[in-house]
Amino acid sequence: MMNRRLNLKNHKTIVCVIHLLFLALMFAGVGTMYLNDNLGVGITRIHSSVYEDTDEFTQYFNDDLADIFQYMEYNEIFATGGSIDISKTMLEMTFGPNDTRSYSLNDIIKYLQSLGYSLNGDFECIPVSVDENRKPAMGYVAWSASEPDIYYTSLKDGMRHCSLEEISLEIINTLNRYYSTYKRLIESPSNLHFRIEYIDSESEPKRITSFSNDSTLTLEQAKTYGRYACLQGNSVFYDTNFRFIDLDTVSALSAGNPYDTKTYYLLAALDTSYPVSDPYADNYNHYVRMQNYYFLGFALMVVGGLTAAASLLYLLSVSGKQEYGDSRITLSPFDQTSTETGLILLILLAGASLLAGRYTLVRIAHLTLPEESWDVGEKVIYTAIVYLVCLIGLFSLLRRCKAGILWKNSLIRKLGDRLSVFFTGQTFAGQLSAAFIAYQIANTVLLVTASYLYLKWHILTLTLKIIIGMLLFLWLCVNLWIFYLMFRRAADRDRLDLAIRHLAGGETTYQVDISQFSGKIRETAENLNNVSQGLEAALSEKVKSERLKADLITNVSHDIKTPLTSIINYVDLIKRENIQDEKIQRYLEVLEQKSHRLKNLTEDLVEASKASSGNLKLDISRLDFIELIYQTNGEFEEKFISRRLDLITSAPERSVFIEADGRRLWRVLENLYNNAFKYALEGSRIYADVSVENSMAVFTIKNISASPLNIKAEELTERFVRGDVARTTEGSGLGLSIARSLTQLQGGSFEIYIDGDLFKVRVAFPVAEVPPKVLPKTAEAKTEDDEGRAESEGQTP
Repeated sequence: MMNRRLNLKNHKTIVCVIHLLFLALMFAGVGTMYLNDNLGVGITRIHSSVYEDTDEFTQYFNDDLADIFQYMEYNEIFATGGSIDISKTMLEMTFGPNDTRSYSLNDIIKYLQSLGYSLNGDFECIPVSVDENRKPAMGYVAWSASEPDIYYTSLKDGMRHCSLEEISLEIINTLNRYYSTYKRLIESPSNLHFRIEYIDSESEPKRITSFSNDSTLTLEQAKTYGRYACLQGNSVFYDTNFRFIDLDTVSALSAGNPYDTKTYYLLAALDTSYPVSDPYADNYNHYVRMQNYYFLGFALMVVGGLTAAASLLYLLSVSGKQEYGDSRITLSPFDQTSTETGLILLILLAGASLLAGRYTLVRIAHLTLPEESWDVGEKVIYTAIVYLVCLIGLFSLLRRCKAGILWKNSLIRKLGDRLSVFFTGQTFAGQLSAAFIAYQIANTVLLVTASYLYLKWHILTLTLKIIIGMLLFLWLCVNLWIFYLMFRRAADRDRLDLAIRHLAGGETTYQVDISQFSGKIRETAENLNNVSQGLEAALSEKVKSERLKADLITNVSHDIKTPLTSIINYVDLIKRENIQDEKIQRYLEVLEQKSHRLKNLTEDLVEASKASSGNLKLDISRLDFIELIYQTNGEFEEKFISRRLDLITSAPERSVFIEADGRRLWRVLENLYNNAFKYALEGSRIYADVSVENSMAVFTIKNISASPLNIKAEELTERFVRGDVARTTEGSGLGLSIARSLTQLQGGSFEIYIDGDLFKVRVAFPVAEVPPKVLPKTAEAKTEDDEGRAESEGQTP
């Protein structure tokens, strides 16, 4: 089974690769056909068409005729005896009154070279080191070789105003075109043969002006070349087998006639066997090559398209299956999302992919492809991205369809299920939505009807006017009714919100008056009252349980204390018998020690139970917090000395009064000092600080623990939890728990902080408002505090 499953997986991978490869092959074929110069001709005509029948060929021929006439026009301007004469005047320019200068071709070339331009052998002007901050001379053009028919003898309106650099570049560009035509069509062999003659038949002897690259060309010979054109000056018709002749050619032929007669003609022929290697031959070879590419592209498109389609059909048939013969459909996490969510994610994926492709793949294409292919490259990249995203979406939709969840997981279906409750009235959302839809429909119908009748007001009768008024009144009533319903629902929700706030505030006995509600919201009010009753019952049960636990602990502790007292008393009586046996004396010491510890544990347990349950009677009075701290210091002074613990106290000089139970507060401080005595590192310091912060009297005690504090601070206030995890010290683990409970019962706050081995407790009570007074202190106490501060400032604990 595993082998078959792996085989199917491998087959899908192979077919997927084949699909992508042949798809790329198909796109390559389409691209090859798209790049063909004969795009649009069609597969049935492209093989039968010839290059000479294309518009590109005919237009190239007409452009060459235009270049020939341009050459004829500038031949006398640039050349003398068939060669370019650099001494001829090319420009006359006026820079001011009585300041008209002439420039020869040589002057212009030198001037441009001085600006940083370079001229090649074809008189093409190339900027090499042109100063961008240059300021060329400005003037008016009286005459230039670039526009030989325009000449001004003096400053006149309409004269061209430009820089000397600008007109010089224009003249050189004209010379470049003239010389390029000469080299390409006259000096070098060409497949284009032409002969232009102007004849003055009225003169004796006859004058003939001729321009040609084949002086022996005749009409019969031209027809043998393949393509020809013959234009006669004395006829409105012309003989040609080119697709068209530009009208500019006819007018240029007439404009170039130096005589008053109409005896002139143009004879041009193109040798379509292309014996000479020139642009015509190159274009013909390119055309033939593109024809072959077109057929190759068509073949690639057909083969690639059919193979890609077949592989896609196979992938569609096995999509979602893990093994052959298994009808179960395996869905990916993406397939398990809702249909609309999947479509939105696909759109986002497509957008993100197109954006990423634009800034990565497109730029790579610009670096690797020639500029003329950038547009095609971008289209290929974007098409591939969109196709892959669409392919992912297609397979996902297909798997959903096969698994039967395409409609089941649709948000539209779920919305339809939600909308179905509108007609049953079982939910607030349904009621609100139904009311809103009805409101919109009613408003739309009423307003559209009234608007339509109003637009036809000129044909309305009094009855129709009354109908319009009734419709508007009905529209107003509907809106007021909807407002009343919304206001009533809002008031009902406010009453429910008030009830919830009472319950959240701890008033579990609060009940909602359900007589003020109706419909579905009445059921909600009744359920809220049931919640209130349930909370009250649960709270009563919890209080009863806590009371039972406290009573149980108290009774059990009382039952333990009675025999424990007897044990302690009898141990004391035995010790009075003056027993000499040392072993028995050690036994009695251990028995006395453990019995007293058990007694303390029992008392702590009872006190912890009462403190946590609040079952204590407090005698609140105004206490001097500073005085109580110093009394506690005195009580524990000898104990701290026994472990070489140095107590350093910092307190205000004035009294700080708080409202608390003196006996309970003493127990809190006793437990904190005992905790420091038991667990502080021997030979270290204990800091006890008192301060007033934001109307709170804050007592802080901190010490360095002898054992690693590998426990969380909040866990130390739990019952039976000790900082000494190994339990090598005496203690019940209830001291901090009792201290916290007693502090909270008296309205104070109790917080523990642990930072490495530093243990810190912070106890705070609100300060009672009494006039301040200076706290009396003994000289001895002051001396001890001063010494403690000095030692604290001089050494690091």
